[in-house]
Amino acid sequence: MSESDQFRQYAEEALLWAAQSKTEEEKQLLLELVRTWTEAAVASAAVDNYRTGPLPAAISGAPEAGSHAAAA
Repeated sequence: MSESDQFRQYAEEALLWAAQSKTEEEKQLLLELVRTWTEAAVASAAVDNYRTGPLPAAISGAPEAGSHAAAA
């Protein structure tokens, strides 16, 4: 399991705990934890993508290597 998948799992668990919370304060703290774990998952996935190299142009929206863009 990747680090980002693990962080997503933590976020899901915190969300379940928030649904079962007994007080509004506890619920809000757990929802903040959900947000933190979700942000960590997104950041971890971005680092993994950076390490594996650039996305193909068809996915990233960047022009393909060797294409000639009109000069402005």
